[in-house]
Amino acid sequence: MLTLTSLLVVPGLIVGLAARLSLRMAVGTSIPVSAGIVTIATYVYGRSGVPWSLAGYAVATAVTAAIVGLMGLLISGSLWLRRRRRARAGGRPGEPADDTRRPRSPVATPSPRRAWWWLLPAASILVSAWLIGQMIITELAATPGGTANIFQGWDAHWHANYLRFIHDTGLASPDQAGLLRYPENGATLYYPSTWHAIAALVMGLRGIGAVETYNLVQIGSMALVFPLGVAALAWLITHRSFSRPAAATSAAVAAMATPLFPGLPFVEVMVAATPSGVANGLAGLVAAVVVASLSDRRLVPAAALGLVGVGGIHPSAMVTAAVIVLFWWLFEGLWRPVRGRVRDFLVLAGVGLAGVLTLLPQVLTVSEDADEISAFQFEINADRAAVWGRAVALQVRHVQDWGVRWVLLSLAALGVIVMLRRLVLWPILLWGGVLVVCVNSMSMFGNWTGGALRGIGSIYYNDPRRIGVLLAVLVAAAVGVGVGVTVQALAGWAARLIDPITDPRGTGAAGLRVAVALAALVATGSWVVQASPEYASAAGANQRAGRMVDGHDLRAFEWLSEQPQAYSGLVYTNPDEGSGWMYATHGLPSTARHYLQPGSTAPLTTALFFSMDRAGTDPRVDSALDELGVTYVYVSPPNYWGFQKPNEHLLRLDQAPGLVKVYSDSQVRIFAVRAAFTQGEIDRILADSPFPPDRRTPLTRATELYGGE
Repeated sequence: MLTLTSLLVVPGLIVGLAARLSLRMAVGTSIPVSAGIVTIATYVYGRSGVPWSLAGYAVATAVTAAIVGLMGLLISGSLWLRRRRRARAGGRPGEPADDTRRPRSPVATPSPRRAWWWLLPAASILVSAWLIGQMIITELAATPGGTANIFQGWDAHWHANYLRFIHDTGLASPDQAGLLRYPENGATLYYPSTWHAIAALVMGLRGIGAVETYNLVQIGSMALVFPLGVAALAWLITHRSFSRPAAATSAAVAAMATPLFPGLPFVEVMVAATPSGVANGLAGLVAAVVVASLSDRRLVPAAALGLVGVGGIHPSAMVTAAVIVLFWWLFEGLWRPVRGRVRDFLVLAGVGLAGVLTLLPQVLTVSEDADEISAFQFEINADRAAVWGRAVALQVRHVQDWGVRWVLLSLAALGVIVMLRRLVLWPILLWGGVLVVCVNSMSMFGNWTGGALRGIGSIYYNDPRRIGVLLAVLVAAAVGVGVGVTVQALAGWAARLIDPITDPRGTGAAGLRVAVALAALVATGSWVVQASPEYASAAGANQRAGRMVDGHDLRAFEWLSEQPQAYSGLVYTNPDEGSGWMYATHGLPSTARHYLQPGSTAPLTTALFFSMDRAGTDPRVDSALDELGVTYVYVSPPNYWGFQKPNEHLLRLDQAPGLVKVYSDSQVRIFAVRAAFTQGEIDRILADSPFPPDRRTPLTRATELYGGE
């Protein structure tokens, strides 16, 4: 995890220091800034033909730091000149400019006496991340294959293949994903690649396989970003309306309470929704940085790069961060501006415009897939009242397996009361808006609002689980606010009992505030240790039992990787069976490196799916095999989903004269394309096969290697 953390933190830290941020602020904003560097660099490198590498990452970091540092000097110089002109015009000598006379946000220039409060949420974030990561990895390590165990699900199949592709080819631009997805023709496809590009660097630096890299980077990144994002959101809710101890305690408790929610991030790990989970986990932090940039302009580059970064990991997170900022501005910033309504609006609009324009080429590309994305449906068979109840109780897909967490919801309700008392309304209104979108995704409203809400929900595939992540983040932040503000209020009341004569410096009151904060954190941490392991068990052990790829497949992959022309052509596989994992495990060039059918985008690949059994008898099939360069056909039923019917065209290949069965073990069948080999080569392949077509006997090589049947 140290390698991953370094790649996520160090580049952003360097850029933050170049922007003249304090060390703690540079560290706090580093992860989304690093993601922004990767997002821009991979796209530029892809356009210029430069391969993605660690050296390329370093160069991109240096260039970004130089640009940000130069911008900082220009801004500082302009402010100095403006002060000089005002002084010459009759102002008092040394009078600061207008933008520096206003009271600064606590995040910009904390008072020396209270500067240490930031340690509380920082420590909580690290402890919470460690607990999440350690619990899941412990469960994963106990599965067959340990941390290299293959996840038996669809999304992980693609993500592991993608990071292997970037590692092997250096092609990390998101609009080059079609070269992986469609080996037939490399058709244009946009897929956000920032997370995969960072994971590919981890793979190279650690010298481990793509599957193990995927598992560890997925767990490590999700474990880190969710406590960080929830804590930042809690700070955003409290920092203007509550004391510094209350804001710090709220952020710390929110971070520590994150693992108490099954969806933050255990369910996201369990279903392998990796880029979406990581990006939306960071959205709260990016929104907080954008808002904080109003009071400290040094944060503007971090805000813009962070917005680009989460958009590069997954576009939905850019929308999430923008919506959080929008609700904050409409229901708080507009009525209580930081530096003035117009100036605040211009800064927020400038940051948003910088993010959108930077990602505009990618946004235009992904918009072509809008119809496919909006077609997803996850409606449930329940009445309207039940749907509302499920959404309020966070009982969305998969999360509902653990039932309602009433204590957490009660603490969140306490947080709502605390916010209402101080008229902090925007988080409550935001929660209500997201709730309506979630309800509509489970049971569409019958009037025009249903279609409009589906359009909004399509950003999250109209998936209640994905939308539920946003609800859970808001609820977790509310839990932090409820507990943090309440315990600090109790400490404040108790501090009145301390005699100011015997404690003139107020150390007793300060100590009391620290004590109640630590008590709240210890209690929350103890709760996590007791309640969260069952979530971690599902995240680390579910779908790990060989449903798609088992031991028979793995040894077939190994054997095939040693055969003639295994890498010089394509290995035809059925995407429904998940055999495309052979690319991630051994680099074998399968035709199905994604779990979805290629459809009309790859016509030859699709045509063979329905006609492979006519190889050697149909000239069109033989021509397609030759044009694609298919050398082997790999068949390993069953299919993953129940609705995927067995494909008889791939299950009746024994009689196809254009194919020669060279391997037969359990459910695995491997056929060589006769036209791609000489008869001598086919004879040598058969001689080398530990599982020849006929039933093996005590004299076969399989018995020698693996024992009798």
